[in-house]
Amino acid sequence: MPLLTMRKALLLSVLLVLAGIGQAGDTTLEVRTKEVKAGFEQQVYPLLKSYCLDCHDAKKHKGDVDFSRLTSGSAALFNQPLLKHGLTKLLSREMPPEKERQLSDEERAQVATWYATLRRLTPKDPGLGAIRRLSRAEYANTLHDLLGVDPAVAAELPGDVVGAGFSSSIAPLLMEKYLLVADDVLDQLIRPGQMRLAWKAGQLDAIVGGKRDPGKDDGNERHLVGASQLTTVFPAPADGTYTIRVRAASERVGKEPVRLAVRCGNLVLGELKITASLKTPATYTVTAKLPAGKTGLTLIVANPTVDPAEFEKPKQGQPAAPTAPRPPVATPPAKPAKDKEVAKDKEAAKDKEIPTVRSVLIESLEVVGPPAAQPSETQRRLFVAMPDKDLSKRDAARRIAESFSRRAFRRPAEAAEIDVLLKVFDLADGQDEVFSESVKLMLKGVLVSPQFLFITDETKNRSSDGIVAIGEHQLAAKLSYLFWATMPDDELAALADSGTLRQPEVVTKQVRRLIADPRSSALFDGFGAQWLGLDKLDTLPFDEKKFPLMTKELRRAMHDEAAMLFATVLREDRSLLDLLDVDFTFVNASLAKIYGLEGEVKGAQMRRVQLTDANRGGILTMPGVLAVTSLPNRTSPVKRGKWVLEQVFGQAAPTPPMNVATLEQQDTKENSSLNLRQRTERHRHDPACAGCHRVLDVIGFGLENFDPIGRWREQDDTGLAVDASGELPGKVSFRSPRELKRIIAARKDEVCRALVGKLLAYALCRSLEGYDEVVADDIAAAVAKDGYKLSTAVMLVATSYPFLNRRIER
Repeated sequence: MPLLTMRKALLLSVLLVLAGIGQAGDTTLEVRTKEVKAGFEQQVYPLLKSYCLDCHDAKKHKGDVDFSRLTSGSAALFNQPLLKHGLTKLLSREMPPEKERQLSDEERAQVATWYATLRRLTPKDPGLGAIRRLSRAEYANTLHDLLGVDPAVAAELPGDVVGAGFSSSIAPLLMEKYLLVADDVLDQLIRPGQMRLAWKAGQLDAIVGGKRDPGKDDGNERHLVGASQLTTVFPAPADGTYTIRVRAASERVGKEPVRLAVRCGNLVLGELKITASLKTPATYTVTAKLPAGKTGLTLIVANPTVDPAEFEKPKQGQPAAPTAPRPPVATPPAKPAKDKEVAKDKEAAKDKEIPTVRSVLIESLEVVGPPAAQPSETQRRLFVAMPDKDLSKRDAARRIAESFSRRAFRRPAEAAEIDVLLKVFDLADGQDEVFSESVKLMLKGVLVSPQFLFITDETKNRSSDGIVAIGEHQLAAKLSYLFWATMPDDELAALADSGTLRQPEVVTKQVRRLIADPRSSALFDGFGAQWLGLDKLDTLPFDEKKFPLMTKELRRAMHDEAAMLFATVLREDRSLLDLLDVDFTFVNASLAKIYGLEGEVKGAQMRRVQLTDANRGGILTMPGVLAVTSLPNRTSPVKRGKWVLEQVFGQAAPTPPMNVATLEQQDTKENSSLNLRQRTERHRHDPACAGCHRVLDVIGFGLENFDPIGRWREQDDTGLAVDASGELPGKVSFRSPRELKRIIAARKDEVCRALVGKLLAYALCRSLEGYDEVVADDIAAAVAKDGYKLSTAVMLVATSYPFLNRRIER
C-alpha cells in the first residue's frame, strides 16, 4: 500500500474511533477509566519503553523528562501532565531525535488513538463564562451601528492584546480614551441648537401681591389675578434666536384685553395680547435674539387693573362696555391713625369708584431655539421622547435611557441600571443644563459603562452541578460579534426577547443567515487575518529599496486576496482543504504583478482569476502569507516552516535554545560562500538546534521558489538555482511547492482538527482546555463526515456545548 494511502487509512481509523467514542454515552466513567488504563499498559507503555526510556529514565532524564515512573495505567493517569508533554512531542515527530530509531505510522496512530481516549475522561464542562471587552474593531462597528458614526472614531484606541482568543482577549482599559471617543461621537449627534423646554404653568413660581407662590410638581395651570407674574430660569445653550410660546386665555374685562409682558433678564422682549376665551385657550408667541447662558424668564401682567373710565356710559348709538364682577381690591394695611381720621377716610372712599382687576389663565410655557437643522434618523432614534406639558423632563429622559440602553447593552436594562443613568441625568439637569445636554451626559454614561464595553452574562439562575445555559440576549450578542463583529440586529434581538433563539432549528437558521450576510467578512478580519498572520501586513517592515512593489495598496490587496478566498470557501460550502490548494484566486492590477499576470488584470478592483500554475493557489503560496513569514530583506525557511506547523497542523513549534546566534551572526567566513539553504542546513547540524529544525526547515525549503513578497523565482539571492526539494518525517519526499501543498492537504484530519481547534478557541475567547479538546475532536469528526466543509465547522462551533453553556461558581 502506498505510504500516503496507508497514512490516510490510519488517520481515518483514528477519526472513526473518536467518533465512536463520542457516541458511547452509556459507558460509565469507571468503565472508561479502566479501559484507558488497560490501553496504556498494552499499547502505549511498550512504545515508551522501546523508543523513549533509553534517554528519559531516572538515570539520564534528558530534558528533565523521566518516564520511568509510568509503569502502569494508574501511574499514567496520576502523571498526566508529564505524559501529555511526552506524547505531544512524539505525535509532532519532534521526538525521537532524527538519528534515533523512529516510530512507524501505525505506532503513532496507535498512540494518537489512546491519547484521544484519555481526553474522554475529562468531565463534561463548558468552562467558566468569559466576560470580555469588545475588540477595537467590534467597538468601532458597534458605534457605527448604534449611532451611525464613522468607525474611524475608534482609531486612537490602543491595539488589542492577542491571545488564544485572538483580538477578543481582554486588554487593559484606557478609560480616558473611551471618554474622549464618547465625547466626540455625542458632540457630532447632539448639538445645543436642538433645545426645547416646556413647563406646565402650575409648576412655575408666581409672584402675587408681592408674595412668592411656589410651583408644584403636579401643578397644571396658573390663574394670575391683578398685579402678578410668572417666573422661571432656563439655560440658553448658544447665541441665537429663541421662540417663547405661551398658551393662555382670559375673561374680557373693560375695553382692553389682558397684556402679558415677556421679559428675559432686564430686557422686555414684547407684549402678548391675550384675547382667547377661557373655553378656547390659544398659543401666543414672541421671538427674540438671546445670548448664551442662564436666562431669567418672566411673564408679567402689564395692565392688572381696569380704569373706571372704561365703564362710563356709552354715547348714544354705542354699545355698552362689558362689565364683570368686581372682586375686592387688596389694600395695604392702614397706618395707625386717630379715630377721626379713619372715619374721614372711609367717608371719602364711598365717593370713589372701586377699580376692576384683570385676570389671565396660563396653561403652559415653552422655549424653543435656536432654530436647528432637521433631525437625522439617528437623532430621532435617540430622542424617542421630549419633555412637554404632559411629560416631565425626567420621564422623557427615562424613556430615552430605556430605549438607548436596550440597544447599547444588547439586552433590556435592569431597573437599577436605569436609575443609575437617571442619576447622571439629574447631575446635569440640577445644574440647569438644557435637556439635550443632560441627555448627552447620560448617554455618555452608557458608552463608558461595563455593560456596553464588555459582553457580559445575564444568567441569574443556579444549578446543582454548576452548569447553566447562557442567556438568550448573551447568545444573540455572541453570535453577532462572532460573525459580524458588531451588535445584534433587530431580528436577533427580537428572537432573544421572545426567548426562542436557543431552539436548535432557530439558532441553526440564524447562523446560516449570519454567514450569508456580507457582514460575515468580519469573521475573516477577526479570526482569519490573525490565523494567517495577515493582521501584521500594514506595519510589516520591508526593505523598500529592494522591494519597491511593497506599497500600501499591494499590502491591502494581499489581505483582500485571502479574505475573498476565505469568504468563497465559507459561503459556497466548499471544503476547508480548498484553503490549502485551489486553482483560482483573487487579484487586482497591483497583485497581478506578483503573479506575473500584468497584462491580464487591470485596475484596483479585485477579481477572480483562474490559475494555470499548480505551484500557485491556496494560503500556503499566497503573497501575503509568504511576506509575513519572511524577513525584511530575505526569505526565512524557518519562519515559513514554523507557520505551517503551528497554523496549519496546530502543533506548537519547539522553543529554540537560548543564546543561539542567527544565521547572519554566525561565522561569516565559512558562510560567505553558502546560499541560504546551505547555511540553514549547516545550522541544523548543531545538536542543540537539530530538534527544532528537522521539520521546520524542510517545509520552508519547499517554499523557497517564492521570494519575500511572493514572486516566483528560479534562482535565489546568490544566483544559485533554488532547491525546493525535501523529505518530511515518514520518508515523504517532494520536489516543488506543488508537491508540498498536496502532501500537506492530504493530511486532512490533522488540518481539519487544527482549524476547528483554532475556530473554537476564537469563539470561546480563550485557550482550549479540558473538555474543550473533546468538543473539538467531536466537531472535527463531524466536519470530516460532511466533506470537510468550512461552513459545517463554523456552524458546529457556534452551536457547541461550551459556546452555549457556562460553568458558574457554586
